[in-house]
Amino acid sequence: MPQGFSIAIDGPVASGKGTTAAALADKLGGFFINTGGMYRAVALFCIERGIDINNEAKVTSILPEVNIEVRDGKIFLNGSDVTERIKEPDTSDGSSVVAVYGSVREALVKKQQEIGKRVIDQGKVVVAEGRDAGTRIFPGAALKVFLTASMEVRAKRRQVQYLVKGIKKEIQDLIEEIRIRDQRDTGRIIDPLSSDPGKDGYLVLDNSNQTSEQTAEVIMQKLIKRGLIDDKN
Repeated sequence: MPQGFSIAIDGPVASGKGTTAAALADKLGGFFINTGGMYRAVALFCIERGIDINNEAKVTSILPEVNIEVRDGKIFLNGSDVTERIKEPDTSDGSSVVAVYGSVREALVKKQQEIGKRVIDQGKVVVAEGRDAGTRIFPGAALKVFLTASMEVRAKRRQVQYLVKGIKKEIQDLIEEIRIRDQRDTGRIIDPLSSDPGKDGYLVLDNSNQTSEQTAEVIMQKLIKRGLIDDKN
């Protein structure tokens, strides 16, 4: 059986980590874990049940009722496929709120590590994306990648994502929205987004001028150079 390993891809909002991680997992025949999607699923559960996401005690109390599964790159919440639903703005905003709660992070990190171990034990590659995939979930990942892009590019990507949902937002409003989200992600006390990815052992890639496929190919070449895969992949 081939030896499995993990790849962690982190970065701020709209840095392209989700699409890149999915593309990379596809190239490697690996298992994609959308860790951010799991936090969105918790937020969605709260929204659907009328739970105040700003009340940590209430959010913590419902965690035993939340069953999140990852299958074929999709997110299932209590048996229902919520992959598309959690892309809506309300779950995106909600996830950054519930993600600061220690109880939520502890529960989901444990779940993510269990999934990763199971897949790696099967000799497969795990590709996890998020904000703490390389610092908290898989600190010993064979390769840790930190994706970034210019603020303007990230805002335009976000704008396109919203337009697909029929939501129109001005670029300047999105830039401010992203700035606030960045501050929240890097400033939180528990498992923050790395503020110095180079020091934390990440390969830092600016993909402002690349597609997700092109970025995935750059990572593939790095894996080949490190001897983690051969050039026949």
